[in-house]
Amino acid sequence: MLTAKLIALDYPQVDTIDINDEKCLREIVVWLEINKLSLFKPKDCAELKKINSTTWESTFKKYCTLCSSPIKSTQLQEHLEWLLGFAIRKEYTKNKQDYESKTKEVLNSVTDVPMVVPSNNPIDNLDCNSQEFKEGVEKLADLLNISKHPNHLVTLEAIRNLVCKRLSDDCIKNPSSVLPKGEPFPLDLVKSFKNKSSNPAVEQALKVLRLVQVHKLRDLQTCINECIVSMQQITSNPKTDTKLGKVGY
Repeated sequence: MLTAKLIALDYPQVDTIDINDEKCLREIVVWLEINKLSLFKPKDCAELKKINSTTWESTFKKYCTLCSSPIKSTQLQEHLEWLLGFAIRKEYTKNKQDYESKTKEVLNSVTDVPMVVPSNNPIDNLDCNSQEFKEGVEKLADLLNISKHPNHLVTLEAIRNLVCKRLSDDCIKNPSSVLPKGEPFPLDLVKSFKNKSSNPAVEQALKVLRLVQVHKLRDLQTCINECIVSMQQITSNPKTDTKLGKVGY
């Protein structure tokens, strides 16, 4: 970052700077004051130019105070980073109109429009809202015996879930691993809601939703039980490291 700022300020010896050399950094500070900032009085500036003097650090502290530098570090490099940024801001403010006009010229001269690379994937060229696409989704839903939603994209999502869960290679090879086990549960045994609907179809749908919710709660409870068992295996079977004189983890 320091090098980039020096390039922006047209520092003449960018290629030879050594950020680990204290003398080199002091020379940059002097160059900044003489060519960019001009904050010190001639007498103080003469003291700043004495980069080998034992009083240079106290002179530099005075200089930082004059610049209102917020840097509290004792590292000269960190102070120099801030001074370079300060010099760049000052340079931009002084020549703001020139920089803005040059920026506009560059932007107006840019005529290259990014080329759109054609895709070889036919899926990228599909129109998901076309009538043909909607009809295809409906035919696929009929083939898989899936209820259709007014929004064909929701129907497509249901198709995707079925294909992933039931029609993958592993599921086809071992269908018993994904097919529900046990006897079908009769909906007649599901208790009705307090505010029973007068529409039998709505009442039937509410019962199905209740069963789905119970199924999800059972899956959640199973996951919780598995976590409890895993933690119990760790806490109830501690390993002893006699070398460390420690029990457990």
